[in-house]
Amino acid sequence: MLREFFVNEHPGPSFKMFGLNHLLCVSLVIASLILIYFNRNKISNLNYKVKRIILVTGACILLLNMLIYTSTNVYYGIFDYKIHLPLHLCFISNYLFIYGILFKNEKVLKLTFFLSFIGPIPAILWPELPSCFDYYKFWEYFTSHHIFIILSFFSYYALNYKVEFKNFIQTFIFTNILIFLMMPFNYFFQMNYIYSSQIPPYIVATYPFLKYFNPLITIEVTGLIIGILIYQIARIRNRELLSKSLI
Repeated sequence: MLREFFVNEHPGPSFKMFGLNHLLCVSLVIASLILIYFNRNKISNLNYKVKRIILVTGACILLLNMLIYTSTNVYYGIFDYKIHLPLHLCFISNYLFIYGILFKNEKVLKLTFFLSFIGPIPAILWPELPSCFDYYKFWEYFTSHHIFIILSFFSYYALNYKVEFKNFIQTFIFTNILIFLMMPFNYFFQMNYIYSSQIPPYIVATYPFLKYFNPLITIEVTGLIIGILIYQIARIRNRELLSKSLI
């Protein structure tokens, strides 16, 4: 039974794109982000120890999730270096966020402020899961995307760090460096980390026009649009922080 939970040889309840389970997960994220946004000042004014407990606990959950995912894949003999290495953008972003929280590195957190949306949003909107609650991959996916984006957004207001446009540019450069470093490995080992080789077939099947575009163009445009939209939240917050400092 435990093996089935991690290996999922007999998939149970389906997790169809835009099906009930999918829409519930998306709604949970949206509701959480809205709740955080409208309570941003209360979150900002929380006791530092309370903030620290929440964020460190969240970071430890993310780390434990990654370790369980990788170790169980190895233990049950289903580990495939072509898909299970922690080289997807969301996994890299998770590890950066964990590091930033545990070691109080504000520069890293300014990167993950953008990365936590750029990577997880497409994954949350267009997931690929064979089943849901009966399969650990669902819980890994939910934790490393849905919970991650909520934690990152909470940390932004809890820690009161200022995100500027230069941080968006730095994130864009960093992400492109990752993509171009990954490209030769994807080519020689026939992998598709960060989807630099191809957009997943099920996405192209849903949006056939994507087959006419180079995968890099699709990735770049998607990342830029999400990043620019998220920066508008930072602009609003920067004005709020400035007005507080002038009082």
